[in-house]
Amino acid sequence: MTVEQYVEKFAPLAIEEMQRSRIPASITLAQGLLESGNGNSRLALHANNHFGIKCRKEWTGETLREDDDAPQECFRKYASPLDSYRDHSEFLMKGKRYAFLFDLELTDYKSWAKGLKSAGYATNPRYAEILITTIEKNNLQRFDGMQAPEAVAQVIQKEKEAEAKADVKLIINRIPATVAAAGESYASIALVNNIKVWQLFKYNDLDKSANINAGDTLYLKPKNYKGMVETVVVGANDNLHSISQRYAIKVSRLRKLNGLKEGQEPETGELLHLKSKRDRIPNLKSIPMVAVSPDTVYDNRIYTDPKKNVETLKPELPADPYDVEAHGVKEEMAFIHEVKSKETLFGISKKYNVQVDAIKALNKLSSNDLSIGLKLIINPNQPAAKPDEEAVVPGYHVVLSGETLYSISKLYNTTVDEIRSLNELAGDTIRVGEELIVVPLNDEQPREDKVNDETQEEVYHLVKEKDTLYSIGRKYRVSESQLRKMNNLLDNTIHIGQRLRVR
Repeated sequence: MTVEQYVEKFAPLAIEEMQRSRIPASITLAQGLLESGNGNSRLALHANNHFGIKCRKEWTGETLREDDDAPQECFRKYASPLDSYRDHSEFLMKGKRYAFLFDLELTDYKSWAKGLKSAGYATNPRYAEILITTIEKNNLQRFDGMQAPEAVAQVIQKEKEAEAKADVKLIINRIPATVAAAGESYASIALVNNIKVWQLFKYNDLDKSANINAGDTLYLKPKNYKGMVETVVVGANDNLHSISQRYAIKVSRLRKLNGLKEGQEPETGELLHLKSKRDRIPNLKSIPMVAVSPDTVYDNRIYTDPKKNVETLKPELPADPYDVEAHGVKEEMAFIHEVKSKETLFGISKKYNVQVDAIKALNKLSSNDLSIGLKLIINPNQPAAKPDEEAVVPGYHVVLSGETLYSISKLYNTTVDEIRSLNELAGDTIRVGEELIVVPLNDEQPREDKVNDETQEEVYHLVKEKDTLYSIGRKYRVSESQLRKMNNLLDNTIHIGQRLRVR
């Protein structure tokens, strides 16, 4: 499939998931495009897996084995692409570091992209830029906020479920609350109860590093300024926060009523006041001193501005490698190449071992003309529009005394600009013995210098990893047929460590 075909086919799924999970359709589509090579990857074709999600121990469904970070790793196999899209949404909704993203506007794909990078979704430092560029080049943002006809019925059903769930809320100290069930996340609870994630954190005196556990009581409105009882005895496992949650009273109010400062905790057995002020402060627990880091923009405060919560989330890779690797994102999955002076599409394609038409398709280029500074998305998964077209394999030329870029270009039926581009040369200066990458234009073979076995001194080459008869021939300016003849080879098969005569 081309980019256009993928978008046309899977945009309805992305929109449907957007209505269910509040993940912008543009973000989901861009990730699907990049991680499945427009739906052409083996995982997408044979396992309906568009986001490279690995099995992990909790997966009980069908699987597909694929070489990835290690040989034959286990990937999830889905009954349909929709299941893959839903699993991707669940992955984001259940990750606590992604929770604040769900407070962003559906049309704010840029903040979503930056937030995903900060939260550790991918290791590529330019991942946010790649997502944004993919979205804007393909106008995927037009789907954000849109409702697909087939998704409307499900949205209505979801709202009814949310209303039904709202009817069975707990009421503690006149404050509505809910109890977290297994598998629920801050994001899913906020969505079902029609509040923001930051409100859930704020109402429950939580910070950005908080974990959620099944059975946790979570308040859906601000807690009260007074408790339900006059006093309470501090238990062995109690702290101010647990007492605050049990009696629906703000932690700040508990401190004020009992004369406590931030960071102080009452000793086990002490009597805490929940309605009136205590005469003297209670005995305190001995809490180890923790080194305080200098002020930083990456604080743990909860802001009412969703963008502020994303910006103040410290960028880091999660301790659990699942958050980085389970969805299959590779550092080199896709990246940005900024066009430099005298670079050509042909040279760039050979540099990254992709075909010209694949680069043009992904970047919506109508011609081969490039401008300096243009940002091109390069995706190794991107298939060529002409899959039967044979890619030209680059070769190598060792510069001899008296040679120039011009003479070398003529030798290989190419141009000076192409050699400069392939080798990132700033000028025309080359040195004797320097290895240059060369590729003949139009699949033409380079000119061959005649080798006279009788008059030339014998020269040998020790075969290294990735050497081919073709590349060795290019390096020493000898044809493959001559190499086979000199070394009594029946075909082009060679082995690492093999000693080949080249002169």
